[in-house]
Amino acid sequence: MPSTQSRSLSEWLDWQHTLHLSSIDLGLDRIRPVAENLALLNLPFPIITIAGTNGKGSSTAMLQSIYQQAGYKTGVYTSPHLLRYNERISIDATMTTDSLICSAFEAINQARGEISLTYFEFSTLAAVWLFVKEKIDLAILEVGLGGRLDAVNLWDADVALITTIAIDHENWLGNNREDIAIEKAGIMRQGKAVICGDLSPPNSIEAEANRIGAQLIQRNHDFSLALLESPSLKQQNTLKQWEWHCHQQNISLKLPFPALKGSFQLDNAANVITTISQLQTQLAVPLEAMQTGLTKTKLAGRLQTVSTCPQIVVDVAHNPQAAEQLALYLCDHPVSGKTVSLFSVLKDKDLASIIAPFDIVIDQWCLISLNDERGCSAIQLQSKFKKLGINHSIIVNNNFKKAMQDILNTLECNDRLVVFGSFLLVSGVLESL
Repeated sequence: MPSTQSRSLSEWLDWQHTLHLSSIDLGLDRIRPVAENLALLNLPFPIITIAGTNGKGSSTAMLQSIYQQAGYKTGVYTSPHLLRYNERISIDATMTTDSLICSAFEAINQARGEISLTYFEFSTLAAVWLFVKEKIDLAILEVGLGGRLDAVNLWDADVALITTIAIDHENWLGNNREDIAIEKAGIMRQGKAVICGDLSPPNSIEAEANRIGAQLIQRNHDFSLALLESPSLKQQNTLKQWEWHCHQQNISLKLPFPALKGSFQLDNAANVITTISQLQTQLAVPLEAMQTGLTKTKLAGRLQTVSTCPQIVVDVAHNPQAAEQLALYLCDHPVSGKTVSLFSVLKDKDLASIIAPFDIVIDQWCLISLNDERGCSAIQLQSKFKKLGINHSIIVNNNFKKAMQDILNTLECNDRLVVFGSFLLVSGVLESL
């Protein structure tokens, strides 16, 4: 291994994977003293922290787009990445360079002493270190796992956003919504606003907000959305606008549909506008910036159409709630031909609940092995499918490039391929395309 000053980004990342005994080790005890050594505990810019089972990435992308349109320099931290590690840290809507990230890693390595940091803790510290160095106006931090013990929760959020609360990552967060909600509620702060966009929030959300003394703002209680239809478009039966309404202040805003696909993106958009409203005295955002920002938001791997003949759709739906939304979208946007799915998930996922919504949507399944210790092999998936009563139209493959080519050779222009499940699968397919 070369000296730390001459390490490439890939060498830094390979080394980080070997530094700590466990890739996932929740807690703030390790990262706090390192952040203190780096003088990162008190930051000179406001912070939006986002937690939730689904919708974090979309909400982060919308916030970044809107604040960029308003003229602010944003620092955005997300995970995981799809194609390049650099995607995790973006400044002013541009992902950071290898050299900048390596300089951050060097500073962190010197500051940590004998403290063993995880891969995720390194990336979190690097993001915040770069945000300070680049003098951003606003940091948008996406929680990696849970909230309470996640590395980004080291910093106090000026506004916290909890998108949805569903069953996922049971080994770390719990196996019921009430317990999971407590973990996500950990990003709340006393006296600060927390937006909860879940349409049916667990009771523990309000209980935790009351215990902490946070200002809870809930969907359909404090804010809501309504669809609007332009009379001139009635014959097209096309909805072009929606209205965000703040109940307490009796304020309404008319906004365009988000560029991101899926009806659920309206829910994310309403949460985002509410989040922005809570920071208006610090970072004023005009209506025009909100409107333009929503229509210019981009996010890879979320109902992303990468080909039209045949249609190829990729989506990182890897839990039951996300799977339901993907299946609903496919039902609402049928093709005249057949629909084939290239699919794989990690071993700890609720496979039965994930594939249940696709019973009448998918005509053929191609199950693929994941090159990860937590991933299922294609044979394991096939066995699980058979136990669930799905015995027909299943093929297995250990190589996604070969699987993709085999599938594409059988598809006509009016057919559809849906690639979904693990980030690892979607990233591999996007890279091959």
